[in-house]
Amino acid sequence: MAALNGIRLIESGEPLVDLRAETGDLRILRDTAIPWVRKSVADMLSNARLLLRGYDIGLREAWRSVERQRFIYDRYFNRLREEHPGWTYATLRRMTNRFFAPYDQKAPPGHSTGGAIDVWLVGSNGDPVDLSGKGERFKAAPTFSSLIPTETRKLRMLLHDAMAAAGFTNCRDEWWHYSYGDAGWAVRAHRRMCIYGAVEPPLDEYLPQDRQFVEAFLKDPPF
Repeated sequence: MAALNGIRLIESGEPLVDLRAETGDLRILRDTAIPWVRKSVADMLSNARLLLRGYDIGLREAWRSVERQRFIYDRYFNRLREEHPGWTYATLRRMTNRFFAPYDQKAPPGHSTGGAIDVWLVGSNGDPVDLSGKGERFKAAPTFSSLIPTETRKLRMLLHDAMAAAGFTNCRDEWWHYSYGDAGWAVRAHRRMCIYGAVEPPLDEYLPQDRQFVEAFLKDPPF
Protein backbone atom coordinates (compact mmCIF):
# COMPACT_ATOMS: atom_id res chain seq x y z
CA MET A 1 0.00 0.00 0.00
CA ALA A 2 2.89 2.37 0.64
CA ALA A 3 3.94 2.02 -2.99
CA LEU A 4 0.40 2.61 -4.24
CA ASN A 5 -0.12 5.63 -2.01
CA GLY A 6 3.17 7.07 -3.22
CA ILE A 7 1.94 7.28 -6.80
CA ARG A 8 1.10 10.80 -7.91
CA LEU A 9 -2.31 11.19 -9.56
CA ILE A 10 -2.73 13.52 -12.52
CA GLU A 11 -6.31 12.81 -13.56
CA SER A 12 -6.70 12.68 -17.33
CA GLY A 13 -10.44 13.33 -17.27
CA GLU A 14 -10.90 10.52 -19.76
CA PRO A 15 -14.55 9.44 -19.77
CA LEU A 16 -16.05 6.13 -18.84
CA VAL A 17 -17.61 4.23 -21.73
CA ASP A 18 -19.94 1.25 -21.91
CA LEU A 19 -18.06 -1.81 -23.18
CA ARG A 20 -21.25 -3.19 -24.69
CA ALA A 21 -21.49 -0.17 -26.96
CA GLU A 22 -17.76 -0.02 -27.65
CA THR A 23 -17.26 -3.68 -28.57
CA GLY A 24 -20.68 -4.95 -29.57
CA ASP A 25 -19.94 -8.62 -29.04
CA LEU A 26 -17.97 -8.74 -25.79
CA ARG A 27 -19.35 -11.48 -23.57
CA ILE A 28 -20.29 -10.28 -20.08
CA LEU A 29 -19.82 -13.28 -17.81
CA ARG A 30 -21.54 -11.97 -14.69
CA ASP A 31 -25.00 -10.45 -14.48
CA THR A 32 -23.80 -8.17 -11.69
CA ALA A 33 -20.92 -6.70 -13.71
CA ILE A 34 -21.15 -3.01 -14.55
CA PRO A 35 -19.32 -2.88 -17.91
CA TRP A 36 -18.00 0.68 -17.72
CA VAL A 37 -14.28 1.42 -18.21
CA ARG A 38 -12.13 4.33 -19.34
CA LYS A 39 -12.08 4.82 -23.10
CA SER A 40 -8.42 3.78 -23.45
CA VAL A 41 -9.09 0.59 -21.49
CA ALA A 42 -11.94 -0.28 -23.86
CA ASP A 43 -9.69 0.26 -26.88
CA MET A 44 -6.87 -1.78 -25.36
CA LEU A 45 -9.21 -4.65 -24.53
CA SER A 46 -10.38 -4.71 -28.14
CA ASN A 47 -6.74 -4.91 -29.26
CA ALA A 48 -6.03 -7.77 -26.84
CA ARG A 49 -8.97 -9.74 -28.24
CA LEU A 50 -7.52 -9.46 -31.74
CA LEU A 51 -4.35 -11.19 -30.59
CA LEU A 52 -6.16 -14.39 -29.61
CA ARG A 53 -6.85 -17.09 -32.17
CA GLY A 54 -9.43 -19.69 -31.34
CA TYR A 55 -10.20 -17.92 -28.08
CA ASP A 56 -11.71 -14.66 -26.90
CA ILE A 57 -11.87 -12.60 -23.72
CA GLY A 58 -14.92 -12.38 -21.48
CA LEU A 59 -15.55 -9.76 -18.81
CA ARG A 60 -16.30 -10.59 -15.19
CA GLU A 61 -15.90 -7.20 -13.57
CA ALA A 62 -15.13 -3.62 -14.58
CA TRP A 63 -16.13 -0.39 -12.83
CA ARG A 64 -17.04 -0.75 -9.18
CA SER A 65 -18.19 1.97 -6.82
CA VAL A 66 -16.19 2.67 -3.67
CA GLU A 67 -19.27 1.69 -1.67
CA ARG A 68 -19.40 -1.68 -3.38
CA GLN A 69 -15.67 -2.12 -2.79
CA ARG A 70 -16.21 -1.41 0.91
CA PHE A 71 -18.92 -4.07 1.11
CA ILE A 72 -16.72 -6.70 -0.58
CA TYR A 73 -13.62 -5.80 1.42
CA ASP A 74 -15.34 -5.82 4.81
CA ARG A 75 -17.12 -9.08 4.09
CA TYR A 76 -13.87 -10.88 3.26
CA PHE A 77 -12.05 -9.26 6.19
CA ASN A 78 -14.74 -10.44 8.61
CA ARG A 79 -14.67 -13.94 7.15
CA LEU A 80 -10.92 -14.15 7.73
CA ARG A 81 -11.34 -12.83 11.27
CA GLU A 82 -13.82 -15.59 12.04
CA GLU A 83 -11.65 -18.29 10.47
CA HIS A 84 -8.42 -17.09 12.08
CA PRO A 85 -9.21 -15.65 15.52
CA GLY A 86 -5.51 -15.61 16.41
CA TRP A 87 -4.49 -13.31 13.57
CA THR A 88 -3.60 -9.74 14.42
CA TYR A 89 -5.40 -6.81 12.82
CA ALA A 90 -2.33 -6.12 10.68
CA THR A 91 -2.28 -9.70 9.42
CA LEU A 92 -5.99 -9.61 8.61
CA ARG A 93 -5.52 -6.39 6.66
CA ARG A 94 -2.53 -7.74 4.77
CA MET A 95 -4.29 -10.96 3.79
CA THR A 96 -7.44 -9.11 2.74
CA ASN A 97 -5.39 -6.65 0.70
CA ARG A 98 -4.01 -9.53 -1.36
CA PHE A 99 -7.31 -9.90 -3.18
CA PHE A 100 -9.33 -6.78 -2.43
CA ALA A 101 -7.99 -3.24 -2.58
CA PRO A 102 -8.74 -1.26 0.59
CA TYR A 103 -11.16 1.61 0.25
CA ASP A 104 -9.67 3.79 3.01
CA GLN A 105 -6.33 4.66 1.43
CA LYS A 106 -5.03 7.58 -0.63
CA ALA A 107 -4.88 5.37 -3.73
CA PRO A 108 -8.45 4.43 -4.69
CA PRO A 109 -9.33 0.83 -5.58
CA GLY A 110 -8.45 0.11 -9.20
CA HIS A 111 -11.96 -0.92 -10.15
CA SER A 112 -13.31 2.38 -8.84
CA THR A 113 -11.13 4.27 -11.32
CA GLY A 114 -12.44 2.52 -14.43
CA GLY A 115 -8.90 1.36 -15.18
CA ALA A 116 -9.12 -2.18 -13.80
CA ILE A 117 -10.92 -5.16 -15.29
CA ASP A 118 -11.33 -8.81 -14.34
CA VAL A 119 -11.27 -10.98 -17.44
CA TRP A 120 -11.53 -14.62 -18.41
CA LEU A 121 -10.48 -16.66 -21.39
CA VAL A 122 -13.44 -17.77 -23.51
CA GLY A 123 -13.40 -20.69 -25.94
CA SER A 124 -14.61 -20.70 -29.53
CA ASN A 125 -17.95 -22.02 -28.28
CA GLY A 126 -18.40 -18.95 -26.10
CA ASP A 127 -17.94 -20.79 -22.83
CA PRO A 128 -15.39 -19.70 -20.19
CA VAL A 129 -12.25 -21.81 -20.06
CA ASP A 130 -11.28 -23.13 -16.62
CA LEU A 131 -8.12 -21.29 -15.60
CA SER A 132 -8.54 -21.71 -11.85
CA GLY A 133 -7.05 -25.17 -11.59
CA LYS A 134 -7.82 -27.55 -8.77
CA GLY A 135 -8.52 -26.50 -5.23
CA GLU A 136 -10.02 -23.45 -3.60
CA ARG A 137 -10.20 -20.41 -5.84
CA PHE A 138 -7.74 -18.19 -4.02
CA LYS A 139 -5.09 -20.86 -3.42
CA ALA A 140 -4.37 -21.08 -7.13
CA ALA A 141 -5.10 -17.41 -7.82
CA PRO A 142 -1.49 -16.21 -8.35
CA THR A 143 -0.89 -15.89 -12.07
CA PHE A 144 2.19 -18.10 -12.02
CA SER A 145 0.92 -20.57 -9.43
CA SER A 146 2.62 -23.96 -9.26
CA LEU A 147 -0.68 -25.56 -8.20
CA ILE A 148 -2.21 -25.58 -11.67
CA PRO A 149 -1.73 -28.16 -14.46
CA THR A 150 0.67 -27.40 -17.30
CA GLU A 151 -2.13 -26.97 -19.83
CA THR A 152 -3.95 -24.52 -17.57
CA ARG A 153 -0.73 -22.55 -17.14
CA LYS A 154 -0.32 -22.33 -20.91
CA LEU A 155 -3.83 -20.95 -21.28
CA ARG A 156 -3.24 -18.43 -18.52
CA MET A 157 -0.14 -17.29 -20.36
CA LEU A 158 -2.12 -17.00 -23.58
CA LEU A 159 -4.46 -14.56 -21.88
CA HIS A 160 -1.63 -12.84 -20.01
CA ASP A 161 0.49 -12.27 -23.10
CA ALA A 162 -2.41 -10.82 -25.09
CA MET A 163 -3.36 -8.42 -22.31
CA ALA A 164 0.26 -7.40 -21.70
CA ALA A 165 0.84 -6.81 -25.40
CA ALA A 166 -2.17 -4.49 -25.41
CA GLY A 167 -0.63 -2.42 -22.60
CA PHE A 168 -2.20 -3.83 -19.43
CA THR A 169 -0.32 -4.96 -16.35
CA ASN A 170 -1.38 -7.97 -14.32
CA CYS A 171 -1.77 -8.26 -10.56
CA ARG A 172 0.39 -11.32 -9.86
CA ASP A 173 -1.86 -12.42 -6.97
CA GLU A 174 -4.93 -12.56 -9.25
CA TRP A 175 -4.51 -14.05 -12.70
CA TRP A 176 -7.80 -12.46 -13.82
CA HIS A 177 -7.04 -8.86 -12.77
CA TYR A 178 -5.52 -6.42 -15.26
CA SER A 179 -5.35 -2.65 -15.29
CA TYR A 180 -4.13 0.44 -17.05
CA GLY A 181 -3.85 4.00 -15.79
CA ASP A 182 -4.57 3.36 -12.10
CA ALA A 183 -2.08 3.33 -9.21
CA GLY A 184 -1.66 -0.45 -9.40
CA TRP A 185 -0.69 -0.23 -13.05
CA ALA A 186 1.77 2.56 -12.25
CA VAL A 187 3.52 0.52 -9.55
CA ARG A 188 3.77 -2.56 -11.73
CA ALA A 189 4.94 -0.52 -14.73
CA HIS A 190 7.49 1.37 -12.60
CA ARG A 191 5.79 4.72 -13.17
CA ARG A 192 5.71 7.59 -10.69
CA MET A 193 2.27 8.83 -11.66
CA CYS A 194 -1.09 7.49 -12.72
CA ILE A 195 -3.83 9.09 -14.79
CA TYR A 196 -7.00 7.58 -13.33
CA GLY A 197 -8.53 8.38 -9.95
CA ALA A 198 -11.90 7.34 -8.58
CA VAL A 199 -14.72 8.20 -10.97
CA GLU A 200 -18.48 7.87 -11.16
CA PRO A 201 -20.41 6.71 -14.23
CA PRO A 202 -22.27 9.48 -16.05
CA LEU A 203 -25.71 7.86 -15.96
CA ASP A 204 -27.64 7.20 -12.77
CA GLU A 205 -29.39 4.28 -14.42
CA TYR A 206 -26.35 2.10 -13.75
CA LEU A 207 -26.32 2.72 -10.03
CA PRO A 208 -29.36 0.52 -9.28
CA GLN A 209 -27.46 -2.39 -10.85
CA ASP A 210 -24.66 -1.71 -8.40
CA ARG A 211 -27.13 -1.98 -5.54
CA GLN A 212 -28.54 -5.18 -6.99
CA PHE A 213 -25.06 -6.66 -6.76
CA VAL A 214 -25.13 -6.30 -2.99
CA GLU A 215 -28.33 -8.30 -2.80
CA ALA A 216 -26.96 -11.00 -5.12
CA PHE A 217 -23.70 -11.07 -3.17
CA LEU A 218 -25.50 -11.74 0.09
CA LYS A 219 -27.25 -14.72 -1.47
CA ASP A 220 -24.20 -16.16 -3.24
CA PRO A 221 -20.85 -14.62 -2.18
CA PRO A 222 -17.91 -15.42 -4.52
CA PHE A 223 -15.76 -16.81 -1.70
